[in-house]
Amino acid sequence: MPLRLFALGLLPLLMQLPGWGEDSGHVYVYARRETEARSWIKVSCGGAVAAEVRQGTFFALSLPPGRYSLSVDGGVPLPIEAIAGNDAFVRLDWHYEEGRPPVPALSKVRPEDAAREMRFLAYVPARRLHSTQAARTDPRAPSSPQWKRREGQ
Repeated sequence: MPLRLFALGLLPLLMQLPGWGEDSGHVYVYARRETEARSWIKVSCGGAVAAEVRQGTFFALSLPPGRYSLSVDGGVPLPIEAIAGNDAFVRLDWHYEEGRPPVPALSKVRPEDAAREMRFLAYVPARRLHSTQAARTDPRAPSSPQWKRREGQ
């Protein structure tokens, strides 16, 4: 009985942690399976390394409302705005120039495009998350696969 009361007492405190409430915005950063990022690339938010991403992976940041700058090593910073209760999506792309190595670049993605591209991506391992603002597990709602049925059966 005392353990249950203790757990119930902790619930309000847990609700104040980043990512739990509607007072934060979520920013998903991902690299498609067919990208050049075969090794881990560090992604920074506001000058501090938040997490690492590579081919076929993604991570999510829970940020208080405001403007932020996301960047990768050797890339151009991308300004992004976190809006309470909204999701933003950022994809790791590459800028190609003749005679030069590819340069990593972050780009904003529409939610419907990101949903399609992120469908089979894996969440980054916990050891690749370097910020308390990065969710430790996949924050997306679990999908429930369903069998398709043919007409008349």
